[in-house]
Amino acid sequence: MSHKADQLDRAISRVERAGQLLARLTLALGALTLLAMLALTVADVFGRYLLNAPINGANELLRFLIGGVIFLALPVVSTTDEQITVDLLDHLYSERVAAIRQLIVDVIAAGALFVLADWIVFRADRLVRYGYVSDFLHLPLAPMAYFIAAMTAITALALAVKSVVDAILVFHPRLSDPSERADSRKILG
Repeated sequence: MSHKADQLDRAISRVERAGQLLARLTLALGALTLLAMLALTVADVFGRYLLNAPINGANELLRFLIGGVIFLALPVVSTTDEQITVDLLDHLYSERVAAIRQLIVDVIAAGALFVLADWIVFRADRLVRYGYVSDFLHLPLAPMAYFIAAMTAITALALAVKSVVDAILVFHPRLSDPSERADSRKILG
């Protein structure tokens, strides 16, 4: 491999390691959030049926926690292509054409997610301005909306970075050849 290609390979490796660290962090936070959901549900059911004393606002808290689990997992699911897909026509494409198609899909998804994150921030600002709170516990809704916007923006950024790395691998003939790379990698895989 040439010196320039070797430098590019090392840069891609650093980006991939950073992505893997981000993936582990968000998945660990998601797992803790899921554990909190489990504990809250068990405590609520125990209190409701055995002590006749349910946890007030448990359903509202669970809604916030569900949002946390979903949006903490979004960057990892999106960048590792683990979302539900329809692959009826995939057998018709060569690997290179499929990689280019996936690159185009990732670029479009990144752009759409950046727009969506901006729109969610706009809505969160309105929640702050009008003082919206949850129905029972009167928790402010804006922090959750800002969290969703941040995770959506992080997902968009991760997809954009993945798209750049994948474009380099697809269009750089030496780096896309598996024999020229130490191993085949994905940004968050």
